[in-house]
Amino acid sequence: MPRTITKAAPDRLTAVLADILGTDWTLPTVPEWPAVFTSETADRDLTCYPDWKNGRIIFELSPAGAASGDFDRRQFAKYTPDLTGHDHIHAWLADGDLAAVTDALAVILERLIELPLPERTPLADPLQTQRERLAEQARELAANASYFAAGLIWSQPVGDDAQRLATLARDLAHTATRVDELRGHKNPRR
Repeated sequence: MPRTITKAAPDRLTAVLADILGTDWTLPTVPEWPAVFTSETADRDLTCYPDWKNGRIIFELSPAGAASGDFDRRQFAKYTPDLTGHDHIHAWLADGDLAAVTDALAVILERLIELPLPERTPLADPLQTQRERLAEQARELAANASYFAAGLIWSQPVGDDAQRLATLARDLAHTATRVDELRGHKNPRR
């Protein structure tokens, strides 16, 4: 009869992972999920927790002590065990043959740990983003207007060019309105 998950279940997986990681990584201090290993040498945390719904183990590599909302600096890996003979991952963690999956876990952890962590990406300033978009749209409108004018001078068909200019002008007006809103100006047309 399979047992339900207990506090010993994190300890079983933690022991397997500790053997794989070696002495560079300190063991979690609390025998609960998520289990967090720390490497002072690499200045990284390796967090491990079960995905109960999907029956897999999630590994998350992050800078040591990273804030919980600092997702842009994390790398993830997943391991889905063969749950044959177990009703769910709870039972596999409590009773499964974890030694049988050591090689697979070692490959996953080795690849994850070798990955460089992404650099911190600055948060985009919405006003600056919209200004850049507005400038690009203005350049495109000006280039198309020159092309349209050349078509008029050389007696070329200009109907499609006029439609393109109208579309560009509408897009430009929309972006300009958004820039004004971000600057705090009210737009009476809305």
